Amino acid sequence: MKTFIKWQGNKSKHINKFIQYIPEFTGTYIEPFLGSGALFLKLQPKKWIINDLNRDAINIWKSVRDNQEEIIRIFKAFEKEFKPLNVKDKVNYCQKITSQIEPMPFDVKRASMYLLMSCCCFTSSIIRNDNFYFPGLYISMYISNNYPFLKPTYYSNLVEISTFINNSKGKIYNKSYENVLCKAKKGDFVFLDPPYIEEHNYKFNYNKDEVLDNTFLKTLYQQVKLLDKKGVKWLMTQADTKDIKRLFKEYTIKKMKVYRMGKKEYVNELIIMNY
Repeated sequence: MKTFIKWQGNKSKHINKFIQYIPEFTGTYIEPFLGSGALFLKLQPKKWIINDLNRDAINIWKSVRDNQEEIIRIFKAFEKEFKPLNVKDKVNYCQKITSQIEPMPFDVKRASMYLLMSCCCFTSSIIRNDNFYFPGLYISMYISNNYPFLKPTYYSNLVEISTFINNSKGKIYNKSYENVLCKAKKGDFVFLDPPYIEEHNYKFNYNKDEVLDNTFLKTLYQQVKLLDKKGVKWLMTQADTKDIKRLFKEYTIKKMKVYRMGKKEYVNELIIMNY
């Protein structure tokens, strides 16, 4: 199964570069920074705990679990309104929808609108400088009129994901990652894909009012040390910086080369493991 969410930090294109390092485990798969859930859907573990601090992300996952038929209905209604518009009107239409999301209740309609706008947006993020904002269309829409999220294959994937979630043994949380990691026990495997701590001038936000600094990194280090004490295996992806390599120097560190759309260049990222 493929992920159905366009999300900053999506690992869909990079899974094959680190999946070889995923160990065998008999316990629960735990992913505290879920986002698009690309690895989760790739592995399809029998027992799992998934979590994200972003309330909209978790609202989307729960809506796919409980009400994927309504999501598909809303997508099809959107398609009828959206496709006939010219490029300028498409942007205006998306900006109008995005501006209406924040006060909406956390239900399947909000999940569908958030998901649609993320799919339409060229950055995949509709939160900028702590405000909901639609910056522009995904490039394939105005160059080739390609809408992969409005195709039968996308809807079939949603149905398959919903079936998997409902037929496997798992829990979905919207908590701080610390409150999820404390549930880990020996035999479990934890995949950590936290926000990258590096110098940047990105305007997007993973969450409103977030603060990402060295304090976040130090807390993250303390949390993985607690996993070590419990005999829990974990793998983390992170930015390739001197501070991160210094902080996690006691662990196994590999590099993978990835393409950054924002920089339009290939850069190194780190794979950090405690095994």
